[in-house]
Amino acid sequence: MSRIFERSAGWIVFRQSSEWAEFLLLEWENAKWDVIYVLPKWKIESAETAKDTAIREIWEETGLEEDKLEIIKFLTKINYSFVASYKEDRPAVTKDVYLFLVKYNWILDPTPRKAERFSGFKWLKLNELKGIDIKPDIYSLVKKNMNLFR
Repeated sequence: MSRIFERSAGWIVFRQSSEWAEFLLLEWENAKWDVIYVLPKWKIESAETAKDTAIREIWEETGLEEDKLEIIKFLTKINYSFVASYKEDRPAVTKDVYLFLVKYNWILDPTPRKAERFSGFKWLKLNELKGIDIKPDIYSLVKKNMNLFR
């Protein structure tokens, strides 16, 4: 079995009103065609920093304009492994994901890219995140950083 190491960057996007913050989740169709919630992330390209990748991926996967996005904080690095059964030689993949908190400073909703199996989106308040099955546990990550929201 071959082994692959990947570095990716992802994000938790929020928008702030005068009363609350809302967090963006994308709906994605997995290999079984089940719709699940995800925080998009992608591989860091050789000439990019993790921050550059995070901003580029938000724009590519949601259409949210880069000049309306503000990186607030690096949150964490997540490491996990899996077998890529969708690839011919079924390699073992070890992945580091650098996760950022990003503020969206505008009012237009995203337009998720259907070509990448994104089927929709939801803006959710913190208490609504608690019941959502998503990895990583963004409810806990956001709750630890509540001082960043009004």
